[in-house]
Amino acid sequence: MSKIFKKNLLLIAEYNQLLAEKILNHKEITRPIQLVNSESEDANLVYDNEFVHDNTDPVYEAIEVYQQAASNDFNGEKRVHLLYGLGLGYVLKRFAKKTDEKIIVIEPSADILRIAAEIVDFSEELSLPNIRLAGNIPEARKCMSDLSVNMSDNFTLSTISFYYKMYAPEINSIDAGVKNINNKDKIIDKPCKINIGPGIWQEKDWMTLDCYVKADIRVDLRKCTPFPIVDNMVEKVFSSHCIEHIEDPHIEFMLKELYRTMKPGGVLRLSCPDADAALEAYKNNNRKWFSGICTRKDDPVGALLLNTFVSYEAGTGGPRVPEEEVREKFYSLEKDDFINWCLSHVDRSRPYIAHINGIYYEKLERMLQNAGFVDIERSSFGNSRDEELRRPKFDMYENVSLFVECYKPNCF
Repeated sequence: MSKIFKKNLLLIAEYNQLLAEKILNHKEITRPIQLVNSESEDANLVYDNEFVHDNTDPVYEAIEVYQQAASNDFNGEKRVHLLYGLGLGYVLKRFAKKTDEKIIVIEPSADILRIAAEIVDFSEELSLPNIRLAGNIPEARKCMSDLSVNMSDNFTLSTISFYYKMYAPEINSIDAGVKNINNKDKIIDKPCKINIGPGIWQEKDWMTLDCYVKADIRVDLRKCTPFPIVDNMVEKVFSSHCIEHIEDPHIEFMLKELYRTMKPGGVLRLSCPDADAALEAYKNNNRKWFSGICTRKDDPVGALLLNTFVSYEAGTGGPRVPEEEVREKFYSLEKDDFINWCLSHVDRSRPYIAHINGIYYEKLERMLQNAGFVDIERSSFGNSRDEELRRPKFDMYENVSLFVECYKPNCF
């Protein structure tokens, strides 16, 4: 192990041991990569036949990236700089040289992380208390916590052409979150109660969070977009028949955002179609149970089950699969495998995808535990531990729903 590699790993391990181990153990490069000289004689990488940095002058490219970020001065207020992509570190080194503001670098490629850590001395930058390196979005969130970053801070997002070409969807998602956060007129910084995904629902003293124009807080839950809410601010959260419209990674992100934004001791109540009950209804040929789910009413029972987990525009049902194939998969696959088989039939070219998940108690319980919630229990219709949430404006779809309730711990 070279001295440079060892120094870099030791500094990363001080705050992210898992990332340091990931870099150390990543010994097989998965795509073609080559170290070359740019036209300016500065080092460059060719990764998967693409130049990582501008091959005319990587240093000048980094200067331009910094100047663009510096132009967002936010009236002189301090900023948090998110750098998407480490590469050989030109952008990081420029930012570290020019500012003492908080800097979080996200490098999604384990190949590039390994090569950069081996050949570039980052000891000066990584030893600074305002700089953190992450390998993905969850790690970046932890870095934000370590640096005491709050949603009331101002953010910049910077990247270079290579990363935008390779990771545009993730960068666009982060950018949407940054714009949300930087719009201070829409930052929630007072105690509130929130209903997630309620459509046109309204209730006194409650705010709504949804992707629709009329929502009080506009967030597309199908993307990993940070909520424009400061930490420890939300008193109660309720959501009825929303999370089945979201895929697992986005549910997990949403729950972590709720944990961040909720007050200690705050209650979270969720309901959705009960996948276990749907599977049991299919097994017993109980077509009546599916009448509580928005499916094509005249479909055979196998289609009703499949459309519980995957559905499109209202009244159009979901994927069409032969009944005998549904039956064969139902009896030959384990529960999670069967649900994933159903989800594999989604047509992502459709203009609208409604249901895109199958959720049962143990699955949701694990997600809530991983997000940090405690006192998780399976509830029932109208039987919240919170008096307000027992009112008629809340729980719906009694016969087909899974009801789960939990709390953010008082001490954390």
